[in-house]
Amino acid sequence: MAQVKLFLSTVSAEFRSYRERLRHGLTRPNVEVKVQEDFIVSGNETLEMLDDYIKDCDGVIHLVGDMTGSPAGGPTLTAIKERYPDLATRLPLAEFLQAAGPKLSYTQWEAWLALLHGKRLFIATPTPGAGRDGGYLQDPAQQALQQAHLVRLKSVERYPAGVAFRGHDHLATEVLRSFVLDLLVSAGLSRRPQTLPYASLGSLFKGRQVLLNEIETRLGPIVEHAGVAAPVVALVGQGGVGKSRLAIEQAWRQLGRHCAVLFVLADSPAAIERNLAGLCGERGLDLSEKALTEQAAQAQAVLTWLAAHPGWLLILDNVDNEAAATAVESLLSQLSGGQVLITTRLRNWSGSVQVLDVDVLAPDDAAAFLLERTEGKRRAAEDDEATALLIGEDLGHLALALEQAGAYISQRRLSFAGYRSEWQQRRAQVLAWNEPRLTQYPASLAITWLTSFEQLGEAARTLLRRLAWLSPAPIPESLLEVAIAGEAANPGGAFDALVELEGLSLLNRSCEAPQFVVHRLVQEVTRLRQELAQEPHELAAALAWIDAAFVGDPQDVRSWPVLEPLESHAKAVASFAAGAGVTGATARLLNQVATLLLTKAAYYEAEPMYRLALGIEENIYGQDHPNVAMCLNNLAALLQATNRLAEAEPLKRRALRIDESSYGQDHPIVAVRLNNLAQLLQDTNRLADAELLMRRALQIDEASYGQDHPNVARHLNNLAALLQATNQLSEAEPSLCLALRIDEASYGQDHPIVAIRLSNLAALLQDTHQLSEAELMYRRALQIDEASYGQDHPSVARDLNNLAQLLRATNKLSKAEVMYRRCLQILIVSMQQQGYQHPNLQTVINNYIILLQVQGFSEEAIQAKIGSLYQQD
Repeated sequence: MAQVKLFLSTVSAEFRSYRERLRHGLTRPNVEVKVQEDFIVSGNETLEMLDDYIKDCDGVIHLVGDMTGSPAGGPTLTAIKERYPDLATRLPLAEFLQAAGPKLSYTQWEAWLALLHGKRLFIATPTPGAGRDGGYLQDPAQQALQQAHLVRLKSVERYPAGVAFRGHDHLATEVLRSFVLDLLVSAGLSRRPQTLPYASLGSLFKGRQVLLNEIETRLGPIVEHAGVAAPVVALVGQGGVGKSRLAIEQAWRQLGRHCAVLFVLADSPAAIERNLAGLCGERGLDLSEKALTEQAAQAQAVLTWLAAHPGWLLILDNVDNEAAATAVESLLSQLSGGQVLITTRLRNWSGSVQVLDVDVLAPDDAAAFLLERTEGKRRAAEDDEATALLIGEDLGHLALALEQAGAYISQRRLSFAGYRSEWQQRRAQVLAWNEPRLTQYPASLAITWLTSFEQLGEAARTLLRRLAWLSPAPIPESLLEVAIAGEAANPGGAFDALVELEGLSLLNRSCEAPQFVVHRLVQEVTRLRQELAQEPHELAAALAWIDAAFVGDPQDVRSWPVLEPLESHAKAVASFAAGAGVTGATARLLNQVATLLLTKAAYYEAEPMYRLALGIEENIYGQDHPNVAMCLNNLAALLQATNRLAEAEPLKRRALRIDESSYGQDHPIVAVRLNNLAQLLQDTNRLADAELLMRRALQIDEASYGQDHPNVARHLNNLAALLQATNQLSEAEPSLCLALRIDEASYGQDHPIVAIRLSNLAALLQDTHQLSEAELMYRRALQIDEASYGQDHPSVARDLNNLAQLLRATNKLSKAEVMYRRCLQILIVSMQQQGYQHPNLQTVINNYIILLQVQGFSEEAIQAKIGSLYQQD
């Protein structure tokens, strides 16, 4: 690993604390940071020693305040003049080299030595309000010398732009935004977060300089302060015109000036949250919240980071529909301290968004791109420049089409004329694509894709046809290792096909993560060819493929690392399959994805998927099949979670009736249905009926699984909760303790199911006045759920309410209020986002009102406090 050497040039009396904090913050195992005092000796060699170190260092950080520091003269200055006889001609220092001339201070010499040796120099000056250290003296004469020093530095062509700092933290931030961070990055010691999906095209990026300049002008200078509204520019144009590439190239050109450059695919509200949340990861901002499982909490952590770290650039890519645009407009109101670039096909935006049109390339630029892209790879001809102009015209001068044409020509070693001949021979076929469904895309773009597609081997063609039915979101490369039922696994061949597709620019593989992206237009054209019977139809195979990969229990957070990367793809392929009447695994996949969403409290997304799955199963199997019962059970669970109990009950009863008829009275699946119906009966205060069902379910599972199975623990827990509700506490407590013991042994100490058991046992302990023990259990349950689901999940709200109730009972009123308010914020935001009121919302509001009344608040003040919760951002 490279060794980095830095020098901190300061006047100690004025800036010692700044210097020492910088020195402490920058020093690493292979970063050496020196200051002037390190070179002060009893003799007269200080300036020579400084010169030796600066000549060998990587950069100098030079603070220029009001004090000059000690002058350098005598033998040490004579030694420097002898070392560099031509110094007066290289730097504007002639008067200071005269024996009777004025003297520069050691600190001022440090900056000049950096310039003399061509070292990177960071110059910083304090703002009027910046703090100074205890030895600071305000001397007008020294102030004038320092100002003259800055003027003299500015007269040098190599003088670097300076910054003004407000305090210790601001100075540290500015230093880490300078060349210093580049040095640390190059040495592998630090990183400047950036998630750009592609490298810069360099000289291949043609014809966009005017647009680049305009983007820079509209975005303005790099934002330096938190709280400053983020300027927003929307790059607007048709698909394939190169909006995303333009934004990425702008980012690469400004990379060294931003504290972070972040790229977010934003083609839907769900994608915006998911991809913002993804920035928590190691390849993004590497936040501690990356360990959370709740996307909303991770996304909020990213927004919090952005608010606290001014100077970032955020690219929101492919905002191409109204739902995504609405979500982006909402997101913009939460952003400050940076700059935002949007790429979109939509022209209408709010007044805060500056719209910049992106058109096709100029003919000369398109031709220049093709000539350079294929240089040394095509079969050259004398008329190449003229033919390149014709190809650009054929392709509508679209950037994406030109890139694919260049890749095809290079791979096949074609001449330009040969390329034109090949696509012209297929023009009749391709024009058939220009039906109403594709009129928004130029036919020439489809021609380019067809020409590339027909050169693929069969394995690559099959892979692309299957990928066409997935989401445009990143696809994990691990999917290629999954075999479809009836097909032999061949991950090596699948990866070869992937490389072949990448070679013709039909997909893009990430340099940062084992994933790849197929452009949405490539997918659409490929799907259309299958629908027109121009290619074998791979929808059923794609469905089976994702179904085989989507394995695990979506209700168990331990399965989420496998399921979450496939979530959007499972939704996409299942939706396509349902629309096409393809059955197979469609309903199962819809159910699994919906259950994952339900567990995350994403009710709005889950419900239509449950209903679609139910309709499919009823059409296939009729009204009384076990598959139908499963769908009924899942939909009823969502209805119960969203407080629609009257709708849920007939579905649960129907599911129970089907499974009793299908499996018999004593089957474990029947026990599941009994338990679920009992839960609903308990929620509607039919406790005696609920107890009978719970005892029956417990009896079935004890006979089926034995005494120590998690299913048995579930029934024990539920029955104990009901017994507690009917004041049968002595019978409830041993059941709860046993349920907790079983689940800790089955799932471990930190599983969400264990949190449920802890909460229920704590409630019983509270009822029996064992308050200290109860509080410890409530807090442990809260800790587990926050770690499992994030900060804003309904399960966390449940834990907060429970803990608040106990704190109120123990007269810790101020602490209880904090818990109630946080609980209500979670439930109200969920209601506002999902459109469903949580069953416990009104109960928690009532609990909060009681607390406020105990605290002596007036009715008017109580209503104001409740109202403020509904008006939160």
